[in-house]
Amino acid sequence: MGNEIIYLDNAATSWPKPDAVGAAMVDFLATKAGNPGRGGHTLSREASQVLEQAREKLAKLVNAPATERMILTHGCTDALNLAIHGVLRSAMQSCSNGTRFHVITSAIEHNAVLRTLHCYASNNLIDLTIIPCDAQGLVDPQGIVNACTPNTILVTISHASNVLGTIQDIEHTIKTIRAHNEHILVLVDAAQTAGHFPIDVRAWDIDLLALAGHKGLRGPTGTGALYVGPRAYPETCNCDRARVFCQRRGGTGSMAPGLEMPTNLPDALEAGTSNAVGFAGLNAAIDALCHEVHKHEMAMTHRILEGLHTIPTATIFGLPTIEGRTPVILFNLDGHNAREVMVKLDKHHNIAVRGGIHCAPLLHDAIGTCTAGGIRVSPGSGTTESQIDLFLDAIKALAAQPTS
Repeated sequence: MGNEIIYLDNAATSWPKPDAVGAAMVDFLATKAGNPGRGGHTLSREASQVLEQAREKLAKLVNAPATERMILTHGCTDALNLAIHGVLRSAMQSCSNGTRFHVITSAIEHNAVLRTLHCYASNNLIDLTIIPCDAQGLVDPQGIVNACTPNTILVTISHASNVLGTIQDIEHTIKTIRAHNEHILVLVDAAQTAGHFPIDVRAWDIDLLALAGHKGLRGPTGTGALYVGPRAYPETCNCDRARVFCQRRGGTGSMAPGLEMPTNLPDALEAGTSNAVGFAGLNAAIDALCHEVHKHEMAMTHRILEGLHTIPTATIFGLPTIEGRTPVILFNLDGHNAREVMVKLDKHHNIAVRGGIHCAPLLHDAIGTCTAGGIRVSPGSGTTESQIDLFLDAIKALAAQPTS
């Protein structure tokens, strides 16, 4: 076995990162590592500028109407939690007649959404409806509308499945919801699509959008963002009009006196010291984004799909081609445990894939892999054709081995 790692787990986190990412982080630690917003000295101002640059770059990336609507978070899970807890807490606080609010989500969602909503539903604090998906991972927008009630306040939907890579038509879905009820907030999980595909929060009428910095954007872990639109947080806002309550309380650096949080974005939803060194790296990663990288990843995905289709005992889940998917493939080998395949690829071939249940249990239920899970392979910017061929050779060899 050679020393080269064949890394095919980019849906979990991208690797390797662009060289500029590490360089920017080292430069930050050497020359800018003050506490942003907490002092008037040079290092503090430099750190604050890094965060504002991140806000500007992220706002441009998703066509946000204002940079202050990009709330910097510690990742996509943090952003989703901020949105879900914030919307539900705000609704419950503003209601004095004991209304039981209703939330709609889907079977394709990540546990960052499902477990957060489950903690409310299991305690009888909300009514929760989970819309099923088909075998390809597609959710019917009309099914969402049919599930709406007068008490529905939030719909959450993933832009793309982290398991199958299937992309939802978010623009059409939101238009369908708006035609039924224009006041329902829509939260979109873009963990798997930001950096891969264009996202337009204004054209698509998205209220809340959660982003991961470390996947398709190729930035460091511990970085993310939540876009908060005007329907969720009006332009001129106070605590009574905001539909997102700030769960995280603390220092913001912008309003020292008093015990109340500021009401202006982004400080209204941010507290504590941000991961400024991480956002310095994310700034460099966003600068390095180019369409050619995504084209390359999809070409590698196509090569994997073609190779797997030649293996009789390989079952590919989801869409049959690269159309309508991210660079993510889920498959299994008849008679072989997914996690054992992952371990063998790592131990004997130095190939990194993901095996098992991929933090989306309801989707695994829908496609029949709820017990053993599946083998997820996700090429990245550094993946080569020869690496794909080595991976396929290893899978063919495993497929030829006797099953237990």
